[in-house]
Amino acid sequence: MNRRLITAALVLWSAPATAGYDLDPEILVEAGGSVIEVPGYSVPSLADWNDDGLPDLVVGEGGGGETGKVRVHLNGGVPGAPDFATGPFYAQTTAGDLQHDDSG
Repeated sequence: MNRRLITAALVLWSAPATAGYDLDPEILVEAGGSVIEVPGYSVPSLADWNDDGLPDLVVGEGGGGETGKVRVHLNGGVPGAPDFATGPFYAQTTAGDLQHDDSG
């Protein structure tokens, strides 16, 4: 299984008046002392999934023949010190895991 690290989860950028974007160095996000890995590609973002005021890690994953899903790592930390050790779990629909085929 092809696994890629979530490296862009906390990459911040700014749009200067000149051409392009300036990206900060990659940050590897850990949970329980290990770097979080997902199958296929990953599309990480931060969102307050459970309305507790803390940014949770929400990752679209899939590709390369894998069924795409939305994986959620809840933030069990405090403001300024995230902790994604809880989870992960997959976003659900009434039919089970929220999915899409590997074409997107």
